Amino acid sequence: MSRIQDVIQRYNACRSVLEHGVDVFAVGDPTGAHLNAMVRRAVNQVDEGNSDVWADLIRASNAVRWRRVTQPQPNADSPAIREAIAGVLCEAKRLRDFVADESLVDRIAAAATTVGDTDSPVGAELLRAITETGVERCVVIASNDAARAGLNGWLKRFGVVVVVPRELDGLAGVFEHAYVVGPPTFFPVSLVAAPTTRAITFVAPAWFGNRSLPTSSLAAHAEDGTAISVKVRLIGDVTGPGSEASEEVEIEEDTFYPEPVWGRRRSEDREPGRDEVEARKILLGGGLALWLDDGERIRSLDPRQPEGDRVSYEAVRDVQPGTYLVLREGANERGAMYDAALAAVGQRAASITQTQERWKQALADRLTRNGAKQVIAVLEARNIRSARRVRAWIEPTLICPKHEEDLAKLLEWLEIPLHPTYTNAVHLRRALYKASADLRHELEGAVGQADLLALERDGFMHLEIQRTGFRGMIVARVLARAPFTEIVQRPQTRVPFPDPGAQWLE
Repeated sequence: MSRIQDVIQRYNACRSVLEHGVDVFAVGDPTGAHLNAMVRRAVNQVDEGNSDVWADLIRASNAVRWRRVTQPQPNADSPAIREAIAGVLCEAKRLRDFVADESLVDRIAAAATTVGDTDSPVGAELLRAITETGVERCVVIASNDAARAGLNGWLKRFGVVVVVPRELDGLAGVFEHAYVVGPPTFFPVSLVAAPTTRAITFVAPAWFGNRSLPTSSLAAHAEDGTAISVKVRLIGDVTGPGSEASEEVEIEEDTFYPEPVWGRRRSEDREPGRDEVEARKILLGGGLALWLDDGERIRSLDPRQPEGDRVSYEAVRDVQPGTYLVLREGANERGAMYDAALAAVGQRAASITQTQERWKQALADRLTRNGAKQVIAVLEARNIRSARRVRAWIEPTLICPKHEEDLAKLLEWLEIPLHPTYTNAVHLRRALYKASADLRHELEGAVGQADLLALERDGFMHLEIQRTGFRGMIVARVLARAPFTEIVQRPQTRVPFPDPGAQWLE
């Protein structure tokens, strides 16, 4: 399809949605509604005095509710909801002796068990609607990668295409009807403001009362803006507790989406020391986390790219939820890559190591004597572009500044002769690039043999490669990025470690 045809299709889709509006199928789900009512009651009872006590049970219950809404496939096809229900039962057992209202804990556990025994009516209605419309005319839109993987495991047997919102641009004109799994508020405004299909139907349980469409921040400033109408269709038994359409989300803390646990910043308000760095905690799939430092890039994977182009690098500033990071288990990649580069330079390794240690020690002495802020100011005055990373340059495995001319200016300021220090550093870095490219080739081969659908579903997988020093490689999806930094030891950065804060996140 040409670009002009694509634009025409998008205009036709917009015109159709503006003319006919958006449908919302609010499907009765008495079992889910009962769990929702019990959890809302618990949320309503939590106050500052006992919020920590109830927190883990509520988070596990939120995971069940979220997955009941976003992954309504039969429970036999939903290991994610079974895992969350098991978490609710475990937390309920732990909590029972620590709260006054044990009966509410028991009711939440019983409601979660019943959810596990009862398939969601939303899934059955979704499949019925798709079949009635025609599978070849429909696309199903999931809320995120995990939901897409879960739904796809069920719907692919019926020939149904499942995507996430970011993939819709390439589907303009391919499908006529989009069935969106979840309430409108779970999706970006572009889904309805710039539709790719002529018809849009949201399918969600009736107990989620908010059925309003998301609005753009620019909508209030638009002249003669046209509102998209919403037609709500109640389906099935909507009389259960918490199922009434009039019951909006009244509790601010009732977020549904499982939230990360960050706690409070513990570091002192000071400049990091010689072996320290400010780093941001990143929560990952597989129950892991890592400290992401101030580096420029980190190895990543994009499962949407064609085979051979999936493994690359992501700028550190661009690492966000949904990014897949390629990491070394139990250690960071830098040390092993540095050793590989040293091995590659052969007999020059001793000389290179000596000159590297010399300029890094001279820089460390300047930092100790003058402080990082003053050193940065001096280097910026000398037009050294990445001067703010000066503390990282003393790390042994970081070979030199990104720009070779910055290294030359730095050596001049340190009063170190340009050669052989400059030549050695550049030679070692080129060896590092070669070692990195070789590793990338092996990782691409391992990714080509991996189950990428399982990666989308679980947010985590191991990569089997035989390269010495890199046999413990993993891929993990970023689930959340902390809103603040902490001062940590530099060797701790980019090393995955178990962290309970990632539990229940998708």
